[in-house]
Amino acid sequence: MEKGGIFLIRVSYGDLGSLYFSTIKEFQLDEVYDYIKKNERIKEALVLWTCNRFEIYFYPGDRETVDFLEDFINDKSLKHTVVHGMDAIKHLFLVSAGLDSMVIGENEILAQVREAWEVSRKNGMSGPNLNEVLKKSLEVGRKTRRENGNGKRARSVASEALSMIEISPRQKVLVIGAGDLGTQISSFLSRNGIRFSISNRSPEKAREISKAFGASIEDFDRKKWKNYDVIITATKSEEVLLKRNDIAGSKIKVVLDLGVPPNVSSDLPKGVKIVNMESLSESIIPNNEKASDYAIKSLKTVNTEFEKFSKKLMSSEKEELLKKIFDYSNNVIEEEMKFFERKPKERADSETIRKGLESTRNKLLGFVINGIKNAKDIRSSETVTNMEMILNENFSRYETKKVKKVT
Repeated sequence: MEKGGIFLIRVSYGDLGSLYFSTIKEFQLDEVYDYIKKNERIKEALVLWTCNRFEIYFYPGDRETVDFLEDFINDKSLKHTVVHGMDAIKHLFLVSAGLDSMVIGENEILAQVREAWEVSRKNGMSGPNLNEVLKKSLEVGRKTRRENGNGKRARSVASEALSMIEISPRQKVLVIGAGDLGTQISSFLSRNGIRFSISNRSPEKAREISKAFGASIEDFDRKKWKNYDVIITATKSEEVLLKRNDIAGSKIKVVLDLGVPPNVSSDLPKGVKIVNMESLSESIIPNNEKASDYAIKSLKTVNTEFEKFSKKLMSSEKEELLKKIFDYSNNVIEEEMKFFERKPKERADSETIRKGLESTRNKLLGFVINGIKNAKDIRSSETVTNMEMILNENFSRYETKKVKKVT
């Protein structure tokens, strides 16, 4: 298995800053997977979409598959980054450790990675390469929190956002959206004894939240939302759910807009407080500085685990490449032997010829084999990559010859 062939295309808060929240366009996970499946070259894929990142991990990665996915991303965002090989794997380790989140040490990301993995499985896009990397990334995420103490601190976008608004027991609270972030918000409100209602386009999802957290269900109707004091939006809808005219003359006094893209217009009537992802990101920076001790320790943990994992992968890749070289050379020897066997000779001559061919093979390939065995990172070598492509092409020719003989 060629783990180094895993690629990543990402759009994140880290790339775009607060611009991310207003530029990423609406799409659904099913839409992404349906697009990916149109390319038969992509054997494995995982889509990770959270409030501050959209990432596609896929295998194999080459010019054709990258171009194919970039066509999709270019229609959804102003900017993206392509990461390949071991760098893509290390990035996933950092994500699972909460070191690539808007909120450093975010705990919710582990559940989000697990859920993304499950969605990949349901779409038939998980495979041996991604599975091994995902399994290890979750182990690394758990280890960083266990060893560095972040498990004691419930940090998440939801908790940071709710800390920026005050909700009194007398206020009526409405959460709009029953996805991952809406569920986080609902869980936080429930744990803190705050009664609330849930509204969602899909009644089934709203009922799930209601059952899990004791929330009442509100219709997905702007007119009925006007009767609430606090509105919290957490959807991925490109449509603006609440505009200035919807709020004017209503009871709404506080709006927490966690939608990506924004769910609420920023030009609200006077007296209405709004906190959105852009203002939230600015307030989180000082809190991240307090988490610097966790970040420093966790980065060391990630680097150590990544080094061990990469050595294991590299050893496996070396074995696979060396086996491929010997299989190819054995095909050459067999072909030469068939030529000699058509000539009159003694049996002893055949054994001598075979040994001579094998000895010649070993002398010719000795420096190549030793070079591969001693290389620290064969994936960083363009020469090795090109050599492997040539090997694959030659193997294809042998397979074609076999098919012609059979037919």
